[in-house]
Amino acid sequence: MELVYSNHALTRCQQRGIPLEVIDFLYKYGSKIQTHQDKKYFCNRKNLKKIAFKEKEMVSKFDKHILSTAIVCNGNQVITAMKISQGVR
Repeated sequence: MELVYSNHALTRCQQRGIPLEVIDFLYKYGSKIQTHQDKKYFCNRKNLKKIAFKEKEMVSKFDKHILSTAIVCNGNQVITAMKISQGVR
């Protein structure tokens, strides 16, 4: 499924130094929780270890970004991207 980025999401990715590859990775492999009508995607260390065998290059290149980023999506549209420092709520 092709992701559609809102202008807000592209601006936030640029401001926060989040590569678009990380956004795609989180959407594909990340855990998700419901937030109002949208879903928040993120990845923790436990999930990342499971995925590391399939996506070895991606995980080794962007592991810090993957663990410290969360995205909010409505269907296949990325609404925003954020850096996380504590647990996802």
